[in-house]
Amino acid sequence: MTGIRRVLIAGAGIGGLTLAAGLMRRGIEAEIVEISNDLTVQGVGIALQGPTLRALNVIGVIDDCVAVGFGITQLVVGDVDCNVTDRVAMPRLLGEAYPAVLGIMRPDFQEILLRSARKAGVSIRAGITIESLDQDEHGVEVVLSDGAAGRWDLVVGADGIASRIRTSIFDSGLVPVATGQAVWRATLDRPPEVDNLMMFYGPRNKAGFNPVSAREMYVFLVQNPPNPARLAAAELPDVLRGQLSDFGGIMGEAREGIEDPAKILYRPVEVVLAPAPWYRGRVVLIGDAAHATTPHLASGAGMAIEDAIVLSEEVATREKPDDALEGFMRRRYDRSRMVYRNSIKLGEWEMNPQDPDADPVGLSRESIGLLAQPL
Repeated sequence: MTGIRRVLIAGAGIGGLTLAAGLMRRGIEAEIVEISNDLTVQGVGIALQGPTLRALNVIGVIDDCVAVGFGITQLVVGDVDCNVTDRVAMPRLLGEAYPAVLGIMRPDFQEILLRSARKAGVSIRAGITIESLDQDEHGVEVVLSDGAAGRWDLVVGADGIASRIRTSIFDSGLVPVATGQAVWRATLDRPPEVDNLMMFYGPRNKAGFNPVSAREMYVFLVQNPPNPARLAAAELPDVLRGQLSDFGGIMGEAREGIEDPAKILYRPVEVVLAPAPWYRGRVVLIGDAAHATTPHLASGAGMAIEDAIVLSEEVATREKPDDALEGFMRRRYDRSRMVYRNSIKLGEWEMNPQDPDADPVGLSRESIGLLAQPL
């Protein structure tokens, strides 16, 4: 019998919802507090890689995801005129019945995870955060922002890159750092020829397509360097079209359809990697709170989901909490650090394309192979 029976999770995002569902399925009580009053999310789409689909299969949501997403089999690489220069096959880790990669709209994915957590019986309290933590060898006394207090066997910070839990248990100097790039995403109608993840290298920036449903895709662009000015929403379409002006072919055609600022996201890229171990006593970090990386391997959400699945397994199968947390770190740190480092390296090569060691396709292929290994 595990020594951890009650778990409090800060954050109702991808990692927190997956963890809560995973714990409840294993007979461990999980509760979530979320600082936002709104449990829905904004955003365009995300790509769920094969390892992520494998992890989601554990909590039984993969079929719901496939039903609303778009299956992808390969990464197509091309030049500034969208001429194909390489193809990288993506491994089908769940067999032929499921895609290698799944593009899906972020709000749809959030709703699927919310349904899964609620169906499992997870208590989710919105508009509430953790005010204080006081732990001993037996658990954690928590005071919440609404004045409620309680005791839990484990507290999990799944509260994102700006994690308040990370600040509370690590040095406050452990803060996100800008990489020198920014990422744009714009949702558009999907033409039939965009049927895989596609990536094109131009003289200034990298851009591409990710199909996310039968009728939708998003255009992404990694900008070198990011625009230093704070952009008003009305400016976003013009600025993005300008950044895409180098590209011809199907990207040039898609560029002209970028008009609605409400369908565009623009964010400077920031990263943070907490030192091992990601826990202090009975408080542990997962996902972006522990290891926020760049989008270059499309694995940020995947790493959070894997963290959640592994932590739920370790907590459920280890009698001693310390053994569970040590087992979690053994299985997660090196893998997450690889994604963190390789993603940053890909971004550095995009900013310095003359680097003689630059081999983005090779490093991407190597990383995909490593991630295909069992958790």
